[in-house]
Amino acid sequence: MAAAGQASTLGAAEPHALLDQAKNLISQLYNPSGAAPEHLKLVQERLQELQRLPQGWQLAQGLLDDPDSNTRFFGALTFTVKINQSWVDLSDESVAQLKEHLVRRFVALVDAQEKYHVIRKLAAAMVALLFRDESWTHPIQDLGAAFRNGAISQQSHTDFENTTLPSLNEAQITGLLCFSTTAAEEATKASNLVCRFSGDHPVAESLQDGLCLCNYVLRVLLQQISAGTDIADANAGHDALQSCRAWLNVRSSIHFSNLPKQQHLSSTTDLLVQCISVKKLSKTATESVAEMLRTENRLLTDAHHEYILGYLKSEAASELVQRLKEGDYDDDPMAFWDLLDSYTAPRNVKLISGALGPSHAQVLSYLDVLFHGPGYPGVDDKLSSDLLDWWTAAADDLQDGVDEGLQEARQNLANAVLNVYNRLKWPSPDESADWDADDRSEFHIFRRDTQDFLLSAFPTLGIELIDLFRQKAVTALNANDWTDLETACFCLAQLSETVDGDEEAVTHLDAIFSSEKFAVVCLNSDQLPNKTRQTLVDMLGKYQMFFEQNTNLLPHVLTFLFSALNISSCTNTASRSIGFLSKSCRKALVTEIPVFLKIFTEFQQSSAATTQSLERVVEGIAAVVQALPSEEAKAPYLDELLKPFFVQTASARDDAQRGDIESAHTRGHLALRCIAGIGRGLRTDQDGIIDLESEETASDDNTFWEAHDIQAQLCQCLMVYLDGFPLDHTIVEGVCEVLKAGFTEATGPFVLKPTNIALYLTSIPLGTAGAADITMSTASSFLASYQVTPMKIQEEAAVLFVHVYWAFSLMMQNAEHNDPEVSNSSIAFLARSLPKYHQVLFALTSAPPPPASHIAAALNGNSQTAPVLQTILNFVTNTLGSQEPLPLRSAAQFWSGVLNLPSSTDPLTNVSRAIHEYLPSLCHVLVTQLSGRCARSDIVHLAEVLKKIVFNFQGQARPHLTASLASVGRPNDQSLPAETLAKENERFLAMLVAARGGTSTTQEIVRSYWVKCRGAGFAYT
Repeated sequence: MAAAGQASTLGAAEPHALLDQAKNLISQLYNPSGAAPEHLKLVQERLQELQRLPQGWQLAQGLLDDPDSNTRFFGALTFTVKINQSWVDLSDESVAQLKEHLVRRFVALVDAQEKYHVIRKLAAAMVALLFRDESWTHPIQDLGAAFRNGAISQQSHTDFENTTLPSLNEAQITGLLCFSTTAAEEATKASNLVCRFSGDHPVAESLQDGLCLCNYVLRVLLQQISAGTDIADANAGHDALQSCRAWLNVRSSIHFSNLPKQQHLSSTTDLLVQCISVKKLSKTATESVAEMLRTENRLLTDAHHEYILGYLKSEAASELVQRLKEGDYDDDPMAFWDLLDSYTAPRNVKLISGALGPSHAQVLSYLDVLFHGPGYPGVDDKLSSDLLDWWTAAADDLQDGVDEGLQEARQNLANAVLNVYNRLKWPSPDESADWDADDRSEFHIFRRDTQDFLLSAFPTLGIELIDLFRQKAVTALNANDWTDLETACFCLAQLSETVDGDEEAVTHLDAIFSSEKFAVVCLNSDQLPNKTRQTLVDMLGKYQMFFEQNTNLLPHVLTFLFSALNISSCTNTASRSIGFLSKSCRKALVTEIPVFLKIFTEFQQSSAATTQSLERVVEGIAAVVQALPSEEAKAPYLDELLKPFFVQTASARDDAQRGDIESAHTRGHLALRCIAGIGRGLRTDQDGIIDLESEETASDDNTFWEAHDIQAQLCQCLMVYLDGFPLDHTIVEGVCEVLKAGFTEATGPFVLKPTNIALYLTSIPLGTAGAADITMSTASSFLASYQVTPMKIQEEAAVLFVHVYWAFSLMMQNAEHNDPEVSNSSIAFLARSLPKYHQVLFALTSAPPPPASHIAAALNGNSQTAPVLQTILNFVTNTLGSQEPLPLRSAAQFWSGVLNLPSSTDPLTNVSRAIHEYLPSLCHVLVTQLSGRCARSDIVHLAEVLKKIVFNFQGQARPHLTASLASVGRPNDQSLPAETLAKENERFLAMLVAARGGTSTTQEIVRSYWVKCRGAGFAYT
């Protein structure tokens, strides 16, 4: 019968029929015979339905008695399910019967040499019973007695260790260990389980019994070995060691309030430690002792540590070290490494400083020998990463100082640095040809982690490290050993931040960079392998300060960096280094501008050129151009630098006109990014920062550039993108980045006339996807750049405000155009402009001039004639009452700013008149929102507006607030009498007034009111 039809009458079926169905399903599950995964999933679901039935107890019993081992396994599983799901249905008598049945079946199956997975699953069912039956305090002893007597004996606790255990055969001992280990492991998973009566974990009494069992087995095995008896099968010993480990985990992970005396614990520790030297038990014992060293070291005595040390120095240990060195990473050698690591890590400083004496010399030698493994770290050598971690921790700890032996510690640490250095060497293409992605990743991780090691070692070894890598680099240069040169440069790059300003370090670096061979390499870099070139490029960029102090070296260094641009694997790194060095050393490089421009012209034609690399390179060259003494000297170079991107812009326009939008966007993005990069490069050097707070700047005359063809071309370029070009967010962002490049400067080709800037910004439709945020933030930056002299750009500010007005008008007229991003960014722009430009905004009390063509087209001829200020304030107030979180918060910020303006209380100002006009609607919106309508997260923002109204306009606002409170119904208080509500509203207002503008107090009052309106279910904190 198909699985789909077997559960239709489950509830009405007889137990034997259910049993037959279950056996059939189990047979399908374990003998799929090409069945589809969907069918097997259905089979599993049907079996789970059977397990949940009331007849599941009989079903479990029948399955456990079946001749088939898979069926018996499922029977044991069903008992676990029923115990966990239907325990409350059992009486005390039923529990006792269930316990006796499970114990009898367990004993019988063990004696019949049942398969391990069935024994383990039945043990899990018995443990589930143990966790619920609070009367079962000594299950291990009871089970041992059952093995001996055939049933649970009332006298099972008389002498478990000396009577019960010796009477059991090996199979019974193994079965008992299986149950004991299962109980311990399940207890660790359920560490928070507590018995109702004892107040302790259900295995509290079993801990001692479990250790007693382990001790008995290990003691017998060790006695046999001591007597010279050959142990053919050490499985019981391994099981005992695993059980020891499980019970020790129980001890460390569970808090026992009434932990019994652990007379067996010291014996367990003794036996565990002794087993590490028993060959057939060594791996399992070593794993347990290593874990004990990490987590339960207080259980180990000095004698135990001496024994472990003796084992680490033994011939067997030396053999394992040799196997590790030869690349044997099987279980036994790796378990030994785990023990070595656990033993040495807590005493690393004492070990490398010699404080532990000659007895540990051999152990220390392992930490040197093991670095000489086969192949490459992470690929062939699986241990170097662990060794690197060990030495990094040792170097870190050594920074805390040592009482004695510092010189020896320095020698050992220096030797470790050499070992790491030799493992860093980059493989040849042939060597790495067979590496997969994981191999490459592991090797890269090892090299990356080396930086932490070198930085940790530097405080102890100091300039000695730089000297070492200098020697390696010079030797490699002289020998044309490019692999070793790459390694030395890699190490020097990691230490760049530690040596800035150190004169001795400068001397060592000078020995490399000033050498004739290095100059030859820079000028003839084709001989370098790509990886060596890439690492050298990266290193040069990181020693920016050195080259600032040694500018005579810059020409051939930058020549090398420019040549590396054409190598695709080096392009990004080289462009970044060129950018760093050009900016920081600009004054020393002005004579090289023609060379740089020539190389740049060649690079932009290269297939390796990317938008990012071109942007970095032109920014660096522009920074050097900026260092020229006069504007006249800069102009021809800037013209040459900008011209290719003006050409790209023209090509982008042509592509757009042909309908090739993707190509147009690609070209436009490249051109704008690079033009903006040039603008950033032209920003004044830090040594000559322009004081933007000064109203009188000697060099604020920009007539040279305003009359120059370069600025005219720049403006034409921008208009290409703002007049019919298919805009997307990347183009809009590029235009804005070009504009912002001049905001920090007083003069220069990127310092455009305010009128033009306002024109460009208002030419960007705010509805363009992703455009509103960047456009309005750029508008804010523009206004902020004139914050000292805002009167100079009042007309431009008004133009921007009118642009926002048209955006609001469009959204108010047509819901399809309502965009939270546009609302939020526009209102946030208005809020940021208030401190310096509020007079401009509040003077816009008349209708605007006709809109630009792209706005008129969007309005479909329905241009509003409402005054600008009225439309803006209406929109912001309506937004304050919306459910969109970001626009709402910007609206709250706007009104908070308006209410806080110095002129807000002067009745003769436009600001005051506007506040007086909008106070009723503002109060109504706030009360409506705070009466349970707004989200909890918006309360703090709305409360800020309410606080300013109450504090600054109490007399005017009180009647409006009272009326609003009376008109707004509370969803949670509809049953209250009107008189009661009126009193509560008056009390709420009185509390707000009494808060006197205190932020935290006002917020707490408002929050309590919101909760009362919304309902107690929302009163979480």
